[in-house]
Amino acid sequence: MAEQRLVCIIDDNDDIREIYRMKFASEGIETITAADGAEGLRLIREKRPSVVLLDIQMPVMDGIAVLRELKGDAEICKTPVIILSNVDSDDMFRTVTDLGAAEYYLVKSLVDPQRVIDVALEALQGE
Repeated sequence: MAEQRLVCIIDDNDDIREIYRMKFASEGIETITAADGAEGLRLIREKRPSVVLLDIQMPVMDGIAVLRELKGDAEICKTPVIILSNVDSDDMFRTVTDLGAAEYYLVKSLVDPQRVIDVALEALQGE
């Protein structure tokens, strides 16, 4: 695990990345960000974040593909993942659950940014 608390935010929406970058910064937590899954996976392997905040629907490589890669890689498979997506469907939740890949599944439209930060802080406690 990373020596310091580092959160990797993977989302193709610039505003979402910036909102969460600022929120984490206000908590004293450093972030790295990626606009697509492929870039995000590269950052996870390179920087070894403490927690990953992951969107599902993205260009290049979607969140499900990132989860599959992450969980299949012994070096990074234990990294806690928080899904933060607009996809609010039982099928998607089941897919993520079946992968055993996400500790949390949050729907963007149903949670405020502070709740996401609180969940990330909870995941960081488990390190």
